[in-house]
Parts: sequence; C-alpha cells; structure tokens
Amino acid sequence: MKKDIELTEQADTKGIQVQIAGRIDGKEIARVEWIREGRVPLQTIHAKIDYCSYTVRTIYGVLGIKI
Repeated sequence: MKKDIELTEQADTKGIQVQIAGRIDGKEIARVEWIREGRVPLQTIHAKIDYCSYTVRTIYGVLGIKI
C-alpha cells in the first residue's frame, strides 16, 4: 500500500485512500485495513474523486482492494 501512495505523490494528486479487505497474510479471521494520505473528501459531492475496485484471488481466499 505504501508503494501506491509514493506513486500518487509523483502524479500530483491531493490525496489517496487504499483499503484492503479479506484474509490478509493468510490469517483465519478476515479484516479490513486502510491507509489515507493527503486530503480525501468523501462527504463532498463536488469533489472529483477517481475510484476503482478490484478482486484478487489468493490461495487463502478472495481479497477486495479499493483505491
């Protein structure tokens, strides 16, 4: 996640939020981890926010990634 944030700092963005959900590191109990850098106004309608969501299959199960 930290590598993604370093790349967006070079892309001249105001902020980024990355969220990963599922069996992280192969643990038995699924959890959600997220990290936010900069300014990400999620409650403001007029803010221009690019959003994408991916599903990744691993040997432990499915991970969901939101950027």
